[in-house]
Amino acid sequence: MVFEKLARILAENIGADEEDITLETELKPEYGIEPVDIAKMIIECEKEFNITIHDEDVHTFKKLEDVVVYVNKIISDI
Repeated sequence: MVFEKLARILAENIGADEEDITLETELKPEYGIEPVDIAKMIIECEKEFNITIHDEDVHTFKKLEDVVVYVNKIISDI
């Protein structure tokens, strides 16, 4: 569920097909994902799941999988 929602959000932000987004999608400009796209994804994620993602943690996200694991952990702690 978390992955699907994050994939949809990221795909919309970068203008890609949702099917092209995987857990291994790297959150880097060379893959068409700019810092502003990551910021938008985080904001939408916070709204979607009613959570807070701390700025210092955002900088540790290298792949979409990192965000999924982080969000799942927060949700399971609620």
